[in-house]
Amino acid sequence: MLIAANRISAERGPTNAALGLERAANDPAIARLSAFRQTSDDAIARIASGPALGPAVEGLRSRLARARREVDALLAQPLGARSRDGIERAIFGMFSAYDATRPMVDTAMTDLLASDHALIGQALIARMVSELRDYAGRLGSYVVIAIARGEPMSGANRTAFEQTRGRVLQLWDVVGERLAVHPSPAVWDAQGAVAREFFDAGLKLIEETDRRLRNPGGGETPESFTNAVVPSFAPIERLRDAFVDAALARLSDARAQAWTALVFASAVTALILGVVVLLLLASRNFLFKPLMLAREHVIDFAEGRLAQPIEPRGQREMRHLFQALFTLRNRLVEREQLDIERSRLTAELRLQADTDGLTGVLNRGALERAVVQLADEPETPSSIGLILLDLDHFKAVNDQHGHTAGDSALRLSAGRLRGVLREEDIVARFGGEEFAIVVPDAGAARLAEIAERLRRAIGGEPFPLDDGGVITLTASLGIARVATAGEVWPELLKAADGALYEAKRQGRNRVVASQVAG
Repeated sequence: MLIAANRISAERGPTNAALGLERAANDPAIARLSAFRQTSDDAIARIASGPALGPAVEGLRSRLARARREVDALLAQPLGARSRDGIERAIFGMFSAYDATRPMVDTAMTDLLASDHALIGQALIARMVSELRDYAGRLGSYVVIAIARGEPMSGANRTAFEQTRGRVLQLWDVVGERLAVHPSPAVWDAQGAVAREFFDAGLKLIEETDRRLRNPGGGETPESFTNAVVPSFAPIERLRDAFVDAALARLSDARAQAWTALVFASAVTALILGVVVLLLLASRNFLFKPLMLAREHVIDFAEGRLAQPIEPRGQREMRHLFQALFTLRNRLVEREQLDIERSRLTAELRLQADTDGLTGVLNRGALERAVVQLADEPETPSSIGLILLDLDHFKAVNDQHGHTAGDSALRLSAGRLRGVLREEDIVARFGGEEFAIVVPDAGAARLAEIAERLRRAIGGEPFPLDDGGVITLTASLGIARVATAGEVWPELLKAADGALYEAKRQGRNRVVASQVAG
């Protein structure tokens, strides 16, 4: 499935190049696009479509076909007649085709986790490397859109570009940390190639082209840019292949060792059973038979039969022949250690799934699950309060100081919020510069007091920057409180969001409470 997803992602390269060319008979760019499409179709065909994946595979084929039709409709037009919006929709359609593979990969990883927890760590790293390849390609596609439109990126595309770039760097940090201790030289070499060819060259080319587009007369075309940047993605694919090959080799070695251990344990067990049989035979011949003979002599003496002669019988002490249990104990100790490592890795994966990677607080999905859990607990709180906090004019921070300063401000904001809240309160990053705080069992006055303290925590003192400067931020807050009964989250979120909107409308840097009865 990861290979199929990667092929669909790679198909965007020749697609972007073809969209920037006039179509002609026997066009090499069209032939290359057809070859990439066939490779994608072959990879999808190799996916085993059982009852769980059959509908998802058909949905993927349908979405990919729809995206290709949009591309082909544009290619059928003269280059000058292709609309900028049409090119953008075609590229986003290819994004959507890749996104259709994500639920399928999630299902496969869930099945893998159920069958063998020890494999999930390997699968997770392979998936992150595949996602790194896709996000790198999306960065190039956003630049292609800007080239086709003949203007710099702005608005939603600029935001998506910066978010994708941040995700690329975040994935590389995580993957690099995991692979730094990998035992395979092939993986190290591939990792170094990614650093040199993509991060030092490809990503730099993307960023420089983006900067040049802000000045008229850049001279780039979708084909020239695509042909220049796509080769820098190849090392990421080689890294994924090298990691998967190394993982399979390690698993093969582990399987061979397991078979060896099983054969050894079976031999030891057979030896123990043989020893037990010998001990039983020896006990019968050297212990029980002499004891029975002695019994007969005692009865003879009691009944006055003294003519029967007494023959001495020697006794041999039984020896302990179970030293092989030491080997079995070592195998049990090793298994316990493997169980501990599996539990640690599972807990780490769960923490990564619930935590916002930038600020370290919970993400939105984890927050919503926490609210549902609060409502379902035996000792359910009588009410649940929600505070939505939005950093005022945060876009200006990114525009004036850069996204690095914005990220630092978000991390510092999360730390200040945690410093104000109680241990039982829950804080999460709700999206962008917005945070959500769930406060169980707080009255209306108490909830308003907490919100005001949060507002002062943000605006009370400036935020230091790495370059020695400072920035000043304020926050708008909307609060709501409802009784804990049934599905409280939709009502609570709607009320708090309305209050936040009212706080912004009134001029920002204030707290507004919802009128919903608690």
